[in-house]
Amino acid sequence: MKILRRNLSLMLAVRYLNPLRTMFSVITLICLGGVALGVMVLIVVLSVMSGLQTTMEERVLAFTPHYSVALTDGFGRSAISDQECNWAETIDKIKAVPGVVSVYPQLENDGFAQTSHGRMTVHFNAIQPHNYEQWLPLREMLKEQDEWLAGEQARLQAGEQDFGFGEGLNQECIISAPTATSLGLSVGDTLHLTPVGSLDEVASIYAMIQSPLQTQENKEFMEGIATVFEGAAEANGGLTVSAEKLDQILQTIQKFDHKKLRDSEKDACDTLYMLAADHMGGVPFTAEEQQKWKDTAAAVAALDRDKEDGKAVKSINEMVMPVDLKVIGIYQAPENMPGPNIYLPLTIAQDVMGYSATASEAAADEMPPTEDIPGRSGQIMGICVRVADPNNPGNIEMRIMEVLPDMSAPTQARPLGMGWHISPWTKSFEQWYKLIANERIMMSFVLSIISLIASFCIMAVMFTMSMQRKREIAVLQALGATPGKIMGIFAWQGVIIGFVGAVLGVVLALLVLYFRLEIQAALASIGMDPFPMQAHGIELPAEYDAAMFARQAIQAFIMVTIASIIPAFIVSRQDPAKALRAN
Repeated sequence: MKILRRNLSLMLAVRYLNPLRTMFSVITLICLGGVALGVMVLIVVLSVMSGLQTTMEERVLAFTPHYSVALTDGFGRSAISDQECNWAETIDKIKAVPGVVSVYPQLENDGFAQTSHGRMTVHFNAIQPHNYEQWLPLREMLKEQDEWLAGEQARLQAGEQDFGFGEGLNQECIISAPTATSLGLSVGDTLHLTPVGSLDEVASIYAMIQSPLQTQENKEFMEGIATVFEGAAEANGGLTVSAEKLDQILQTIQKFDHKKLRDSEKDACDTLYMLAADHMGGVPFTAEEQQKWKDTAAAVAALDRDKEDGKAVKSINEMVMPVDLKVIGIYQAPENMPGPNIYLPLTIAQDVMGYSATASEAAADEMPPTEDIPGRSGQIMGICVRVADPNNPGNIEMRIMEVLPDMSAPTQARPLGMGWHISPWTKSFEQWYKLIANERIMMSFVLSIISLIASFCIMAVMFTMSMQRKREIAVLQALGATPGKIMGIFAWQGVIIGFVGAVLGVVLALLVLYFRLEIQAALASIGMDPFPMQAHGIELPAEYDAAMFARQAIQAFIMVTIASIIPAFIVSRQDPAKALRAN
């Protein structure tokens, strides 16, 4: 009370806002309620949107590596073979990079799953035996499991970090709950899986065999490689071919649609390309290189389309290797971000995809596989990397690139050499990530406009209150009250309404967020569920961000204060004599 007596403006502002004295108390309560509700709605919506984004990111990253490391051969992604690169050693080097949490081989594909209840297309991922980090996200979602898997999970929960799923050649799998429902599977049942090496590759092969041999169809190319040494000048015991001829051949090879080239054509084009590129600077062809060129040109001319198409179709048959798998676990995949239908042990996945050590050795030697080769671990599609903070990784991509082996040197199998490509998870989900972020921005913008409209309403109320108090204000002016004192009366009203309303809004927001599930259930019972589980597959999320709470409260306080100062400034400039005569 002493403070109020010393400050005339504050004392009058409190008297005008006192709900026990005048009818203006109803308006005061309405203003307080409006500010509180505005702050509450802003905080609740933004908290739910932030929680949704965080939850969705967690669900996405449960199945998605933070970085995917892959090999490219200049035309597309290529499998990582342990004959060309010791990928197990490379994984160990990446693990040692600061900030890296886990590293595991990537092997995934599509296939057809069949039981007595039906058949469906599925997507499967491979899990490396004894890889605790790769198993960890899946472990939390298991809903059904056999005794062995339950024992493994109990050991992990006890602190042991050695998970042996798929150890050896056990033909077992873990499937998602929707897949189990569709195929009528339970733990202990058997699943027949027919994987396809690559549906895109199969489609491209069928598209390729519909067209003739590109090399033989290009008469200019065939004539160029057959007559390349005609008119060549002798130099240093060899023949020097003009740069124009070689450049024309190089450009023709580059213009070929490599997706439609048969394997024999690709090998021939790679050989001719390397030879031509190496002799562009006037370097003479040796007798051995001349013979190699002529043999390659003759091989291209002798290609038989039917024979090459037969090889391509045969390669499709080699991609399909059915396998029977025992279901040892079922996990509950989130409906809004489903993961793989099936998890397989790495060794089984390599076998069915033709990526095993035996198959890769046999492919290299063009001999049928006979037995497993000790020390060989086969092929993988890439290397998956998980980091401590996927949203702020720093320069970890550069540090990973520094430890990768140099694969640029050309080899007989890779005449153009190989290169590494690192793809972050944000690139794979870039559009989704932008969508969620834009939704938050737009929601915040729309609700801020609503708060601005509420501020105009409060300004209108203050104008009304000031007009009703014109006579009292005129008396105060006649007694010597300065315009600043008059402004202070209404400014203090705005400050009090803004501060109390903002605090009430934060308190209400906390209560709504705490009881959000109960409120959602009550609304759903009358058919007004604002966040249906069927659409998201998760409970109503929320993120308690103290900085955001304070920001919205301060924003509302400032808007209400400004809204009260404007009418106060206008009223403080009135002529007291005119105001008294008018009343």
